[in-house]
Amino acid sequence: MAGTEAAQAEQVWRMVQSLYHAHNEEERKAADNWLKDFQRSPAAWSILDQLLKADGVTEETQFFAANSLRSKINHRDLSQLDSAGRDSLAGSLMAHPHAAVPDFLSDAAQFDRTQNNIVQDVCNSLGASPDTVPVLLELLTLLGEEAYRVQEDFFDLPPDDQHPLLLSARASALPVLNFLHQCFGGQDAGGAQKKEIMMAFCRWLRFGAVAPAEIVQSPIVQQALPALKDDKLCEVASDLVCELAFISKDLSQGMPIFQLLTSHLQTFYELYQSALQKDDDILARAVTRIVTEMGENYMMVIAEASPDAVSMVNLLVMCSSHSDTNIASITYVFWWKLNLALKDSPDESVRAQRVNALQGCLQQMVVTLARSAMYPDDVADFDQAQEEEFKNFRLETLYDAILDICEALGGQRSLQTIFPVLVEHVEASKTNPDKWREVEGCLFCVRAFARYVPANDTTVTQQILALYDKFSDHFRIRQCFTIVISKFGRWINEHGDLLGPLLNYVVQGLGMPKVGRLAAEALQDLCQCCAVHMAAPAQLNGLLQIYTNMNALDISDQERIIEGLGTVLVRVQDGQLGQMLEAVAATPIQQAVTSLQQHNKPELVKQLKKIRTLIKGGVLACENSGAEAQRELLAVAWAEQFQKVWPVLEQTMVAYGVDEELMEDVCRIIKSAIQAMGVRFEVFLAPFATTAVNAFIAHPLSCILYAVTTLVGFFGRMKHMVPPLLQMLEALSGRTLTVLQGNDAFSHAPDIVTEYFELIGRGLRRFPQEVWAGQLVINAFQCALASLYTELAHREALQAVLRFLDLLVLADANDSNTEQYQRDRQLAASFLVSQGPGHGGATLPHGAHMVKALLHAICTKSSVCIEPVSLAMIDLARLLPQQTSEWGSGAMQEIPDTVVFSGAKSAFLRDFQGATDLKGMKQAMRGLHRAARPA
Repeated sequence: MAGTEAAQAEQVWRMVQSLYHAHNEEERKAADNWLKDFQRSPAAWSILDQLLKADGVTEETQFFAANSLRSKINHRDLSQLDSAGRDSLAGSLMAHPHAAVPDFLSDAAQFDRTQNNIVQDVCNSLGASPDTVPVLLELLTLLGEEAYRVQEDFFDLPPDDQHPLLLSARASALPVLNFLHQCFGGQDAGGAQKKEIMMAFCRWLRFGAVAPAEIVQSPIVQQALPALKDDKLCEVASDLVCELAFISKDLSQGMPIFQLLTSHLQTFYELYQSALQKDDDILARAVTRIVTEMGENYMMVIAEASPDAVSMVNLLVMCSSHSDTNIASITYVFWWKLNLALKDSPDESVRAQRVNALQGCLQQMVVTLARSAMYPDDVADFDQAQEEEFKNFRLETLYDAILDICEALGGQRSLQTIFPVLVEHVEASKTNPDKWREVEGCLFCVRAFARYVPANDTTVTQQILALYDKFSDHFRIRQCFTIVISKFGRWINEHGDLLGPLLNYVVQGLGMPKVGRLAAEALQDLCQCCAVHMAAPAQLNGLLQIYTNMNALDISDQERIIEGLGTVLVRVQDGQLGQMLEAVAATPIQQAVTSLQQHNKPELVKQLKKIRTLIKGGVLACENSGAEAQRELLAVAWAEQFQKVWPVLEQTMVAYGVDEELMEDVCRIIKSAIQAMGVRFEVFLAPFATTAVNAFIAHPLSCILYAVTTLVGFFGRMKHMVPPLLQMLEALSGRTLTVLQGNDAFSHAPDIVTEYFELIGRGLRRFPQEVWAGQLVINAFQCALASLYTELAHREALQAVLRFLDLLVLADANDSNTEQYQRDRQLAASFLVSQGPGHGGATLPHGAHMVKALLHAICTKSSVCIEPVSLAMIDLARLLPQQTSEWGSGAMQEIPDTVVFSGAKSAFLRDFQGATDLKGMKQAMRGLHRAARPA
């Protein structure tokens, strides 16, 4: 190195040393910031290149140099280099192969698309000397991985627009595989090199260069199964066999490979048994991966449930029973796919025949999964992290597998399978308390089976639930059986004779450590599922007694009980609802008044939550029953009670307008009150509007926008209500736009963004003509587009912005009135073709600004944007087809080739301009999102 470059390289070296070996955090942060600035500079290319070539450079510095190059490549900084600079960098990278090489070669090819034979260039450069063969093998593996990634990302491009690396990979696949065969049979191919060869071979099978009939004759393939017994080759050999199963899933072409692999089922069985005997988890994992991959890819054959297929399924059951759940869970995706395949049977009779053929396997899986659900022997010694890890395994990974097996076998047969096992463990636990784990594991499965057990089941549900007084009082068994009672609420409603004892079992758990929350949830569920039974005098009196004496419980448990009580009160007969509601609501209302007077915020929070959940319970009961008479009774009862509630809410908004927690409770009560009271809430609208607007202007909180959205949704179609609602929207919009000034404002206030655009969108849906008449929509439109150019990444906020833009284009609020609908559509079209300023200061049609912003979002934001952007685009194309096509072309011209390469641009415009439905538009947007690499 010479002159300035040498000095800069030495500075980089010093900063890397500081990064890794700083004496304090301040020094390390300073080095980190300096190196980040250096990485972004154009000069970094040559310095990093020199560091890779230099002798005596520390491993840390070379690691930094290599990964910095990869970062620059992935951020499309290659535009900083000329052709000579890229050639120099290519030489350095291939002399020091690592994961940056394929990224570089892939991206560099986009600058010079005449270099289509990338793989051949690498082979020519490194294949001439035996000394460089190890380097070449490593590069071939990396190139194969990158080429496959490109193939997956750009699978739908036409041949002329295909990525250069993919074209090169397809052209070179056969020579590469032949080269690998040659190396594999060479005299110098030791264990380590064979591993590299098998790994590279694996990566190059997916390009279709060799027919399956030839693949099975490959010496590398022939050695894969014996290599499973070799500790050093086991993993790569299993990768290769899994790859063979994957590429042969289309049996019209892959039959030779299918026949080869299925002929070795006995071999896999023996290898697995050997792994169990030797406690060899590496081999057990390898075999499990292989048979699972075979099962998933040959699913159409397995689902036919022939004797051979049943043999393979039995092998998968065996793998699923491994004591290490990390190994057993490898098979769980197979059971999901099997369940889907059985549901796709030609008709129900065929499905029944197949399930009957597989019944033994499925029943064994029920028992296997119950064992997997058991807590480990050392659970008493678990720390919180271990407890959470096992809980997450059971509730996510394992629970889904149980549901898949139960749906395939049927809920009743699943219960019949587990029942004798459960009874056996219950009996054993009477003399051996440690057997609680087996009992709890069975109950964990039973709680999942409830989803597929009909309410009129007469097999063993009653016998299982009747075991309540046979269980030990271990807290984990009480936890699990309490959930079982909750899950079987529908069944209990149809068999009311068990409600009393099961309800007592649940109530006993209230307030118990580690059980109380579950008991409160179960009581709430029983109130919802068995509301008619619970409204009978005997049960209702007990429920009211619990309500009266529940102050010692956690507030969240109290809320669940109150919501359940609210559900039951709606079912009270003989016109007693108003009287009962007044008796129940009086206490929290009075205590809320006292809390306000005493400025006791914690107590006020509790009482407001109780009021809200009481209203919510009644609303849910009416929604579930669908009875208009009950809904009317509830509306009358709550209209009377709300006369007492509203002054509390009004004073709370005035006194605690800055307190987000209290304001959210107030706004939730407003929403529930509107749902409960309906048009009777109209008398409270004016005072609420004044108080809410004043509170929002003083302290902008998203919950106020949320409450007003509910108001607009309910009252917005009543003509006499439109003027005051519109006035509210304008006042709230003006304040919101001041909050959202500046790029950072959107990402700092995502809740405001979400609720604001939901509110304006609701206004468009309820009274579009009045909304369009002023500046409200135009201001919201400009704000929405501005948000898409910021760092806003919040999922709900982005979706609300994009949903608003789609509603603006769709203009279908009055689609049942043809004349009004046409006027609304004309308003939208006129606005979109009219000129206005946009991002960057350019004056264009508003629709052109919108298309640019939407495509910018696709290129720079997460995949969550694809669906709503596609919806907005297809609706825009239907409203203004020619203009939308032109706007799309103009927007793509402004996107740099370093962000989306030219071939992907052409493919996008072809799909975009040819899209006639949402599916076609989503395909276009998905392709653009995959191709984009934002700077």
